[in-house]
Amino acid sequence: MKTTNILFIDTDPGVDDALAITMINNLSNETKIYDKIIYSSIGGNTSLKNTHQNMMNILKTLQSSYSEIYKGSERTLLGQKYVDAEHYHGKNGLTTKLNSSELNHTTIESYELLQNLYLEDKGIKITFLMLGPLTNLAKALIAIPSISNIIKEVIIMGGAFYVKGNATQYSEFNIYADPEAANIVFKSDIIIRVIGLDVCDEVIINRDRFYKSKYLFTESKTKNSKFSNLIIDSFFNFHSNKSEMSLCDPIAVVCLFNENLFEYKLKNVTVTLDELTKGQTIPSKQKGNVSIAVNLNVNKVMQMIDKSLS
Repeated sequence: MKTTNILFIDTDPGVDDALAITMINNLSNETKIYDKIIYSSIGGNTSLKNTHQNMMNILKTLQSSYSEIYKGSERTLLGQKYVDAEHYHGKNGLTTKLNSSELNHTTIESYELLQNLYLEDKGIKITFLMLGPLTNLAKALIAIPSISNIIKEVIIMGGAFYVKGNATQYSEFNIYADPEAANIVFKSDIIIRVIGLDVCDEVIINRDRFYKSKYLFTESKTKNSKFSNLIIDSFFNFHSNKSEMSLCDPIAVVCLFNENLFEYKLKNVTVTLDELTKGQTIPSKQKGNVSIAVNLNVNKVMQMIDKSLS
């Protein structure tokens, strides 16, 4: 039986999520690795209502290729409202307003889709790109633990392993948003590569270089580059005091398509659940199943981002 390779993108747009989706729009067309691309929303940077609408608006604006879209979890694994990052991403999750779009999507939740894919057993392998809280995947693992058999790999943007957090001094935002879900995913037997804050601050968009058109995408006239310029310009207008824009989610996309640009430590990971250090990602001393990115080729990663935003 021929294996069907599926890319499942779990996202909570989010300005850097928007750039990540732009990159995928280019890279998936270039590489032709995946037979199907599925997009799923998740609450996180803002409410699920906003992230799902933002996802549809971005896909429509970019005229992105995809097979299906799904709406994910509105609340954490424990049924709590997600903390948000609207102070950073804007009131509705983006620092600019896009034309509102409605795209066809089913009424079942993302984790239910994953159950159905497993139960159909049609020779599929799923690669996950997780750009928000890990609730959707955790729900699927709880419902059918053996679903891990159809998962090829999970690339996660999240965690602060050997550095301080950004949600608290201990925790990175995506993990802090649903630490119980993150702990389930990290404790599974899935092959995981993770892009945490340990490498996120090394590759950025510089305000001066952006407005002086020193990037490839600032010179290009494609729909992808125009969208990238719109997002970044709106970010710097929203954050008039910032001289740099972090590229956490775009770095995770690079990791998805070119893992060799990173150095990793192979560890087990525990996510703390106590109130004081909630969401802290603690790597083990011994080897494990989680490849934690601890270094990256700054120039080549930036070149790949720049080119794929063009």
